[in-house]
Amino acid sequence: MITAYATREPFDPPQLYGDFLLREDDRSGTVVLHHGRVKRPGEQVPAFRWVELEPRVADVDTRLTDLAQAAQERYRLQSVLLIHRLGRVEAGGTVLLAIVSGSTRDRCFDACRFLVDEVKKEEVVGLTERP
Repeated sequence: MITAYATREPFDPPQLYGDFLLREDDRSGTVVLHHGRVKRPGEQVPAFRWVELEPRVADVDTRLTDLAQAAQERYRLQSVLLIHRLGRVEAGGTVLLAIVSGSTRDRCFDACRFLVDEVKKEEVVGLTERP
């Protein structure tokens, strides 16, 4: 199962992780999670107050879904959840959540790293630090 989208609303990673686990079955031996947060100091503005996250592609949801499908196929995953925040996010706020499940830890760790790296590399969402 794949769930991937961007949202302007804050989301609750522990709740989403719990919901993810409820949908899993005994084919998954491993679940790996990446919880990306806004950190300081900033690269553009060291003491920024907040960041603005805006789409850099026409359809963010489709691009995130494509990345999730690519990870699922490449790493033979059971499930993928990929969520990216948009809009204003304060320091320490959640920006990205990637959760994957599969039969082996190596594939799950590699898949989670792939998703995070691809989201950053492709600049699906742009981040601007605000003073």
